[in-house]
Amino acid sequence: MKPSPLALALVAVSLTANVVSAHDPGLSTLDVAVNGRTVSVTLSMAPPDVALAMQARHGDAPEALRAFARDSVHLMFDDHTLAPARDEVVPVDSGARVHVSYDLPIGEASSTNRLTIASDIPRRLARGHRELLTVRDGRGANTESLIDASSGPVSVDVAGAPGWVTRAWSFLTLGVHHILTGYDHLVFLAGLILAACTFRELLVALTAFTAAHSVSLALVVIAGVRAPSSIVEPLIAASIAWVGLENLFRERPRTRWVVVFGFGLIHGFGFADALIELGFGTSIADIATALVSFNGGVEIGQLAAAAVMLPFVWMLRSRPAWQSRLVPACSLLIAIAGGYWLIERL
Repeated sequence: MKPSPLALALVAVSLTANVVSAHDPGLSTLDVAVNGRTVSVTLSMAPPDVALAMQARHGDAPEALRAFARDSVHLMFDDHTLAPARDEVVPVDSGARVHVSYDLPIGEASSTNRLTIASDIPRRLARGHRELLTVRDGRGANTESLIDASSGPVSVDVAGAPGWVTRAWSFLTLGVHHILTGYDHLVFLAGLILAACTFRELLVALTAFTAAHSVSLALVVIAGVRAPSSIVEPLIAASIAWVGLENLFRERPRTRWVVVFGFGLIHGFGFADALIELGFGTSIADIATALVSFNGGVEIGQLAAAAVMLPFVWMLRSRPAWQSRLVPACSLLIAIAGGYWLIERL
């Protein structure tokens, strides 16, 4: 997406301030996304602002940041005050990101669909602190505002909650996009396809992988089980390295589907991050729609990727000379890629 003039100007001002001032008042961002019946808020802060936010708060750092975000950001949808439903803290090199989700009221007729955001963050941090507020709705409309301690609430008109068909299509396309743009998942899939000597072996491996990530998604959506990305992402990389090395050094283990199932559980928690960002509602119908549609999209993307890879693999199988050289070479590249990502993500 092309950066907006406001964002570019803000970056330039921020860089200039860092050069000319040893006491930068700070700049945070507040990204508000309306997706279906969920409003997802992401607060991003630099390390000095994180330290200020944690002052006079007890408990561990993640809980202190969650409490700061919940107490500082106030949302209203028409005449309804929204209460935080879920939250998460993600540490990053440049500070921290706090994700807070709100559920829009269900079953209320509305002619305005007006969302009002009030942020106390500039008042609670250093004097002169500024915040870039971005509001995005399901229609792709963006609203940007630069707010400070003197700014009042910001109100925008957003798209209302779509019907279940629209929501199902959104989750389906999200699942397809996530698997087709997830290069690590695709490399893992390539390793499984390379190792399968028969169609039955490939079918068993893909079935085990599908069943496993379906279980993970269900645990996240229904039971609220969460796995930190700091653990999940390195394990996904390790699974890729394992598959590549196993292709090189092991003789077609009969129980490989068990290992694939275990790795599928891990990949499923990785898939769940994208689903959580979109939001899946609170009613049984909303949860079922999100879970089934997103998982179906992942499967469609996986089958599409497999359909592209299989002709190449079958061509290798028909030429033993090629297979004896290219299959080990490709497996080695898979192992190297997995090892590189593992080191990068640790």
